[in-house]
Order: sequence, then structure tokens, then C-alpha cells
Amino acid sequence: MLRAPGRLAALGVVAIALTLRVIDFGIVEEPRLRIFDFLEWLWSPPTALSPVVVVEIDEASLERYGQWPWQRGKVADLVRRIAQGGPLVLGIDIVFAEPDRLSPPEIARELIGLPRALAEQLAGLPASEPDLADALRTAPTVLALAPGRENEAAAPRLLHPAPIRQAGSEASAFLREHKSLLASLPELGAAAQGAGASVVEPDDDGIVRRVTLAGSFRGTIIPAFALEVVRVGRAERSVVIDTGPHGIKNIRLGGLTIPTDKNSRAIPHFAPSPAQHLSAADVLDGRFNPADLKSKFVLLGVAGLAIGDQRQTPLGLLRGFDVNAQLVTSILGGGLLQRPWYFDWIEFAMILAAGLIAIWLLRYDRPVRAAAFAVAIVAGLMCLEMASFRFAGLLLDGSYAAATMLAAFGVMLIGTLRAAEAELGRERAAKQRYEGELAAAQAIQMGLLPRRFPAFRNRPEIDLYARIEPARIVGGDLYDYLLIDGERRLFFLIADVSGNGAPAALLMASTKEVIREAALKFGVALDDIFDEANRKTASASDDLRSEGGVFVTAFAGILDLASGNIVYVNAGHEAPLIISGRNGLRQLVTEGGPPLGAIEGFSYPVDQDRIEPGEVLLLYTDGVTEAEDADHRLYGVKRLERTLAGLPVAEAQRLVAAVIDDLRRFIGEAEQADDITLMALRRVAGPVRLPRRQRAILP
Repeated sequence: MLRAPGRLAALGVVAIALTLRVIDFGIVEEPRLRIFDFLEWLWSPPTALSPVVVVEIDEASLERYGQWPWQRGKVADLVRRIAQGGPLVLGIDIVFAEPDRLSPPEIARELIGLPRALAEQLAGLPASEPDLADALRTAPTVLALAPGRENEAAAPRLLHPAPIRQAGSEASAFLREHKSLLASLPELGAAAQGAGASVVEPDDDGIVRRVTLAGSFRGTIIPAFALEVVRVGRAERSVVIDTGPHGIKNIRLGGLTIPTDKNSRAIPHFAPSPAQHLSAADVLDGRFNPADLKSKFVLLGVAGLAIGDQRQTPLGLLRGFDVNAQLVTSILGGGLLQRPWYFDWIEFAMILAAGLIAIWLLRYDRPVRAAAFAVAIVAGLMCLEMASFRFAGLLLDGSYAAATMLAAFGVMLIGTLRAAEAELGRERAAKQRYEGELAAAQAIQMGLLPRRFPAFRNRPEIDLYARIEPARIVGGDLYDYLLIDGERRLFFLIADVSGNGAPAALLMASTKEVIREAALKFGVALDDIFDEANRKTASASDDLRSEGGVFVTAFAGILDLASGNIVYVNAGHEAPLIISGRNGLRQLVTEGGPPLGAIEGFSYPVDQDRIEPGEVLLLYTDGVTEAEDADHRLYGVKRLERTLAGLPVAEAQRLVAAVIDDLRRFIGEAEQADDITLMALRRVAGPVRLPRRQRAILP
């Protein structure tokens, strides 16, 4: 099973692909993520009415009210203006970790050298924090917690731990451990209804695709800022984390289920601009209608270019609070993308199945069809990936399996082509040897036939000419002639052995010698000649039965050179034609019999006719009438007769040459399938001159 060309190498390719996918390091993971990014860009969610409104402390706000940080009283005014609209929640993505330096008591304490009376007046004024705390109580508020990378010695100021419940096994083992948490001042934290860690961290390639919804800090589960915003906005009392043996399964807020990965990371479906954005300057100046914030999820953040953090996402650069806005929108709208833990196993199965299909099921003896099937499977895998994303929001990777399919297909195809090339080389070498053997056999075949003309140089009254045009494959056409009966009569023969190749060539040589010996033995007794030839041919055909069996069509005649009388026997052969200048063209009438070797013991009838002086007897094999042109049309007897009718009665050689020329024009570029053999015998007027010694003259 492993001996098929390229199969072992293709199995190695699939094994390497599976190994790389299990390791799943950057060079393997990054292309998969890039394809998901492309699909997210291609099918980003529509920009519809979002429940989220973002209030930005942007460049215009900083230009109008001064650089950041603002005096806490100004922030309190902004919070109160937002609260007038009646939002469901106000998430402030800002950490107020230190006292306001612009608060009057802080100014009196930090500015050394103030007049004592002025310092005492400033110290007696109210601080900014109580004013901001009062403002935070005017709306359901969530403050941000800032995780740090360094361990914090002091206990964090978490005045209101999030109400989190766990279902299943302990969730902390799968959550990220925060080394430190920076919280707002206790006075402000007490005024808020919740606090969450604002964690927006990119993947290894620097792109933010997933946002953590829960973390752990010193044994306490800390919700993410966006999760707390959703909880407070929906007025849910607690968060439930469902944990299974493979990690976090999902997070529930009442009737809302949020899918996550095993580490509680959610995958927002980023949109170009899902939330409404307002400038803090417009809110403070009263340039907006507070009713626009009614029942909205409002996020407040700093967006000044010199301050705001920019994060790369699949749809481009976004600020940190914009990422949280995208996450809140996806959670509330049920638009989170999902990649369950078992997708890795599904993808492993897809990779293995695609590779094995390429190795065992595709037929590489038909490469075009195999390529079509491979392309169809690759297209199916890519369509499955796109359809899963488009209609179910699932991140199923079909591209890696498709790439594995193409790699295995390529290795198998190359192996098959190389094997085919090697086989072709062996076939070419065998063909060259075979053609060399055919050429040698053909040379031997031609050497057995009389090829020198005039046939009898000392008998000018005998005008005989024969010609054979051998096909590419060795065939079995033959002709022969000799003088018998004291050289007063001419014996002539034309024959065609069925089939081709070595068996036909062997029987041709055997037939020629058998008939020649019989002619020398029985003289003018044509019936005896054919009886013996039939018996010996049948015996030879039986010996060649393992090669398919062969038989011989033959026409033989004896011409009385003095009188022109002719006796002849036809054993399944084409009847010869007589060309006469006076009487036109006619065909010899023969009773005939079956081919030699077909029916042992058959008695062949002997027919007779007469050839007048100047007439030509033309004998031919079926290679003439059954010759085909490029359109597979037959030359046929009719065309042969038309050709002969248009020729003047001339020497035998000229007549044969004219027929051969017409055949060549007819065949054109087509391949000659069978031997073409013609023999012409012209009776020359005049007395018959016999040599002094009466003997058979052999050609």
C-alpha cells in the first residue's frame, strides 16, 4: 500500500503538518489569525444603533479646558451632565489613584511659600474628591482598575469586591494572575457600584483580538472593566463563571451567556464604528441633548493624542476604551466570535482527512480529474471556514487543512509524474528495442522476396514486376514467381498472411517455401499444389496457436507463355484485374475457396482464362483496397478501378508505380496500417524463346 509513487513522502508531509499544528507556534498560528482578521474585515458587523455611547476627553476638550489631568471638580461636572441623561451605567475608564493636585487643600500643602493667611484659606476650602464622589453617586458608575507588571507590597484598595460565583471546578487555575492592581481612591471607589480591570493586551503579533473578562489577584477573581459595565448596566447581582475540565466554558450574567476561551478571553467582532462618540467639551457646554444618553451604556475615557493609548486591531488602530466599547457592544448584541476548545480536535481531524484523501482516494492516473477533485476539496474547506464565520461567528480553520491537502497532492502528483516519466523511459527503451527487432525482421522479410527486375533478363517476352510497400509493423504479404514445365509456363503467386508481427512473418516465410516446393514438385497441377500448401499451412497455424493463430489468403496462377492461357486458384484472396486497351478493365471470375490453413482437407477448384497480347494482369493484396486516409475513408476497389481505367496500357513497372503514387496521395499524412503489395504481369506479343538447356529458371 505504501509502494504507490509519492505515497510515503506524502504521508511524511501530512505527519509534519500535524506535528506543526499540534505545536502551533507563531509561523503556523499567525497565518490562521491573519485569515480570521481578513474575514472579520470582510464581514464586519453592520453599523447599527448601538446601546453604547463613548464620551471622549479629546483634543478639543483639552484645548478648551486645559491639559489633563483636570481638576476633579471639572470631572464631577462632566459626570453630572452625563447623569442627567439617565444612562443605565457610566463606565469611567480612568483610574483616580492619587489625590487631586488642583484641589485647594492640596495646593496649600504642596505650594511652599504661600502667605499663611492664603494657605489657611485654601486649606479650609472643601477638597475635590468629595465633590467627585457625590457626582459618581448620581449614576450607576463603574471605575477602572489598572493591572501592573510589578508585584505590589500593599494590599489593593478594593472596597467593593465583585460578586462572582463559580460553577464547576476552581476557575482561578485558568485565569491570568495580576501581579498588582491600581485602584481609585477609596472615597471614590465607595461611591461607585463596581470596578473592573481594564486589560487590553495584544497577541504575540501585536494585534488585539481577544479581551480577558476575568483575572485573579491574590486569590480573588477580578472581573474585567467591560464585564462590570455590562453587569451594572443590566442590574445583575452577580457574575457566574462556568468551568469545565478543559478550562472556562462561558460567563453568565443572568440570562446572558458570554462565550469565552478556556482562559476567559472573549473575541469581539470588531466593527468600523459601532458606538456613538461625543466630545466631553460638547457635553460640558450643553451642546448635546441629555435624552440621547437615556438607557445607554456610557463609557468615559481620555482620547487626547498625546495621552490616549492606541491598539492595533483587525480593523486598524483603536484606543483602549474603544476596544472596551467594541467588547460591550458584542456582548450585548450577541456578536462575540467563538472558538470552542474542541475546534483544535476538529481541525486535526480535517487535516488528517484531507491528507489521506489526497494520498489514497485521488486517482493520479487521471491527473486532470485528480486536480479537479483536489481543488474542489480545497474550495470546500475554505467555504466551510467562511460559512462558519459568516453565519455562526465561529473561528474554524479550514485553510490549514486545505494547505495540507495541496501539499500532499503536490507530492503525490510529482511522485506519480516521476514514476510515469521513468515508466515512459522504460517503454521508450523497450519500444526502441522492439522497433529495432521489427526493422531486422522486416529486412529479413524483404530479403525473402525476389526484388530484382526484369524478373528474367534473358526472356524479354516476360514483363513481370512486383512491389511491396511494408507497413511500420512487420506483416505477412508475399509474392513469388518461377518458370516451370521446361520454362514454357510461368508460375506466379501473391498472398497475405493474417495479422502482423512475428507470427505473421514466420508463416509468410513458411508459406512461400511450401508453395514454391509444391510448384516445383507438382508442376502445372495447381490443385495438388494448393492441397499440399493447405495441409502444411494448417499444421503451421496450429503451431502458432499460442500467438492467436494465423491463416493465409493466396492467389496463384500458371500462364502458358505461348498461348496466353491461364489457370488459377483463389484461396480467399482479392480477385485480380485484367487491363486491356481494347476491352477495358475486367476482373477474373473465380470460384475460389477459404484461406489456406482455415479448413484442412479442402479441395480447391481450378479456374481458367486467357490473357491476350498486350493485356496486363494486376494482382494486389487487401492493403491496397483497405488503405485509409486521415478521415478513415477506404481507398476501395472502385477507386482502384477508376485509377486503372485512366492509365494507358504500359509496362508492368509503370502500371504498378502509377497505382502506388495514387495510393500515397490518398493516404497523405495518415499512418499506413498494412502492407501494400502489387504484382503486374503483361503478356508481350511475339514468339516464346526458350534457352538451349531446358530447366526451371529461378529468380
